[in-house]
Amino acid sequence: MKLKLSICVLLLFCIPLGHAKSCQIDRVTSSQLKLSSSYLSQAATSFMVSCDTRYAIQFSSRNLTNSSGSSYLVNETNHKLRTQMNISGASGSRWNVPLSQPAGTNDKFVVLVQLLERPNVLTPAGSYKDNLYVSLMF
Repeated sequence: MKLKLSICVLLLFCIPLGHAKSCQIDRVTSSQLKLSSSYLSQAATSFMVSCDTRYAIQFSSRNLTNSSGSSYLVNETNHKLRTQMNISGASGSRWNVPLSQPAGTNDKFVVLVQLLERPNVLTPAGSYKDNLYVSLMF
């Protein structure tokens, strides 16, 4: 059985609200998270945000199932493997909800993904994917 489990951080973007303020996203550690095909394997990415004004940050994924970060990886034939995603560095670990943050320099955010299903001999081989989206509103 050969599984390739990955989560792509496809979109990291800023949406300015109102007049121009200075916000920056940098030091992204990885744009693609690769999980091993073993039960409870984990992968993480981190990045820094610097804003001279209050801002909101929103985390989402294509396969998100609730605001607690439950999601799944899916292969070409639509077979699913459950995952759990967690956020640290924000004022909460809620998904698909704008999280208000105070102005600051070098705020570090970490997204951790964990495989919750145990692949076995009946798990179809293939590439299993999800997409992670991060929106910064200021």
